[in-house]
Amino acid sequence: MRITNKQVYLTVLTNIERPARRMLKLQTQLSSGKRINRYSDDPLAAGEVERYRGEKASTLQYKKNITDGLMWMRQTEIALDRLEQNIIRAKALAVEAANSTKSSDDRLTIANEVNQILEDVVSIANANFREKYLFAGIHTKQRPFVEVRDSNGYIESVTMSDDNTASLYRLVGNGLQIQVNIPGKEVFNLTDGPISTLIDLRDSLQKNDIDGINASLAALDNVLEKSLNARTTLGSRMARMNTMKDALSTTEVDIVRNISELEDADVADLIMKLTSEEVGYRSAIGAAARIMQTNLVDILT
Repeated sequence: MRITNKQVYLTVLTNIERPARRMLKLQTQLSSGKRINRYSDDPLAAGEVERYRGEKASTLQYKKNITDGLMWMRQTEIALDRLEQNIIRAKALAVEAANSTKSSDDRLTIANEVNQILEDVVSIANANFREKYLFAGIHTKQRPFVEVRDSNGYIESVTMSDDNTASLYRLVGNGLQIQVNIPGKEVFNLTDGPISTLIDLRDSLQKNDIDGINASLAALDNVLEKSLNARTTLGSRMARMNTMKDALSTTEVDIVRNISELEDADVADLIMKLTSEEVGYRSAIGAAARIMQTNLVDILT
């Protein structure tokens, strides 16, 4: 079979291009530090890397949801603590006012302080975080409790602007949700909650009604117990959130390690391979140079 010059040249070029392509691939891997830079480098491993990256993205989102949920819960805890401090102070004032040595004027003075406590408790019921109301259920953009005032500016009653019994959840795992809010009605029930109880106490103090004042003591104990129960529930959810966050952090580390094992390059091995390919590349160039120097006389003789 006759071998033409064109075939010779094509073979020479192929022998040069082959190690050059391998050198380029090795240089790309060295510069990026990655063994896999495109799917064709290792389709099976590349697929695994993409799957791990999807899991990592989900894990990061779950952690973000937990952080957001914990911030909401901490703000709720602060609000409940403030509520309890107010109720404890109101109870102390009620005990003081129930003392038979107190005059009607003394009770009016105490009523004024109880009224200030009432104002603060209403503001707690409407506490917000990042322009969202903590105790509004799912209607976080709507002020949950609206006060009705008399001609003197005193709060005589409070209404709910919308249903605030719904629960808010954060997705913290695959199919796992944790409730982050305390529905307003659980703590600020308008029938026997802190607002109505403080209104009754204030009015009893203004009327110098000892029996009414004594009745408010038991009601205040009930209000305090409900708030403490809500905080206990909230605390258990926060503990669960923190446990989930730690678990997700461990998962994230494992995922990053798995990705690294699949796609990271072995630099020492790559350098050795690149050196070997360079030897082959230079040999191919040297052979090509000698072949390309062949002239017509060489071919005929």
